[in-house]
Amino acid sequence: MKLPHQEPLIFARDILTLTKTEAKVLCIFDETPSIATFIEAAAQSSAAFFQEGDHKLGFLANAKNVELINKTEDKEFIIHLRLNLTFETMSNYNFTVYTKDEQTKICSGEFTVSIQ
Repeated sequence: MKLPHQEPLIFARDILTLTKTEAKVLCIFDETPSIATFIEAAAQSSAAFFQEGDHKLGFLANAKNVELINKTEDKEFIIHLRLNLTFETMSNYNFTVYTKDEQTKICSGEFTVSIQ
């Protein structure tokens, strides 16, 4: 994934599955992530919905209904994204963070990204 971030702030690593409205993205962290880090990783994962060669910048505009469901010491996760709505330069997503084996739900919420 092409992201405008620098190490160690790149969390979204690989698009595992992708449709027009849903994606699964592998995210890897150097340290045990916080709830804020999960939100950032989910926002980075939304880059999966852009075509290779699109050089657009996205900014996290809003996060709400974010819930830490289970604590974990893991550092690799699968983020499930669902594109809810796109209006002009704004896109709204639901996200759920799962352990790498996708057996345990860790975090979920909703966020909006503004694309420039």
